Amino acid sequence: MRSMKDVPVDEVVEKHGVAKAIGIKHVASLLFTYRCTIACKHCLFNCSPAQPPVRTTLGDGLNFFRQLRGTDRVVHVAGGEAIIYYDELVTMWRAAQEMGIAPHFFETNASWCVTDEITRKRYGELRQAGAKGVLISCDPYHLAHVPPSSFQRARRIALEVFGRENVITSDASPADLTRMVGIGRSDELLGEYTRGHPPRLVGRAGQELAGYLPERPIGDLEHDELWHPSPSRDGSCRSEFDPDEMWEVHIDPYGNVQTCCGIIIGNAHETSLPDLMGNGFNSNELVNVVREEGPFGLLKLAVELGFQPRDGYPQKCNLCWEVRKFLRPHFPGVLGPDEIYGRSG
Repeated sequence: MRSMKDVPVDEVVEKHGVAKAIGIKHVASLLFTYRCTIACKHCLFNCSPAQPPVRTTLGDGLNFFRQLRGTDRVVHVAGGEAIIYYDELVTMWRAAQEMGIAPHFFETNASWCVTDEITRKRYGELRQAGAKGVLISCDPYHLAHVPPSSFQRARRIALEVFGRENVITSDASPADLTRMVGIGRSDELLGEYTRGHPPRLVGRAGQELAGYLPERPIGDLEHDELWHPSPSRDGSCRSEFDPDEMWEVHIDPYGNVQTCCGIIIGNAHETSLPDLMGNGFNSNELVNVVREEGPFGLLKLAVELGFQPRDGYPQKCNLCWEVRKFLRPHFPGVLGPDEIYGRSG
């Protein structure tokens, strides 16, 4: 009997729905834009309304969808908030459907779901264009900015349009949502929540939330959890750069192929994503250091270049983020783009 990992992704999505398919096949995404309607404190990509209005062009999007589909992963459109450029997005999705390369779902913060009419119309058009489902963000970080009514509308109509098995979101009650709003808007409560549910402390989270967690000696960080797999046993980050194990891989509007939010492992304009994965992302010396030694290898390199580390950091990923910011001028082609590391967020 063949493993579900060996079943083609479209078959898995059709049989089990988008939500379960993600856990089976993992994901590959198009970061349609770094621009967003809000600026969550936990945003790993530093997305915000202040980011430049750069988005994926139609030609690039179809090229990237073809490559993402070549990974046999569940393909989704993320950001930023892609719905900012809804007309361009739905045009791209329709063209991709005609070519047999439509993505499976999209992510949204629901800020645009201001009426039933708008929400149902856009969901319906995207479904007709080939979208199978949606992921709707719901947590104190998002609900500090997005009215609970918009989230509830987004969830309710998504369940009607896509079906429960294709909607990835929280089942939070109205009372739960009200509590989330209070947490997200209170420095004290948000600190308590962050300590209990620590996100990966990179991007804006590395700037805004790291201070809520206690610093720990660098030597104690070696076995911290990675993004999704089990904890590292030797300080390395191999599973985050292993084409078979990595939970997620992204292509952004510039063609940057990324993992770990801001580590560029190739460019889709130069080498296709399936080819990059086929060679194990082995063409980049700095990426090899991270894969084999984790942030501790980057730290050695940074110290040689003049970096003075603190005695401790709250998290292995936060150590990586702080070291990467220092190293970026030395490796601008690998540590980027500007949107993630810059000050525009």
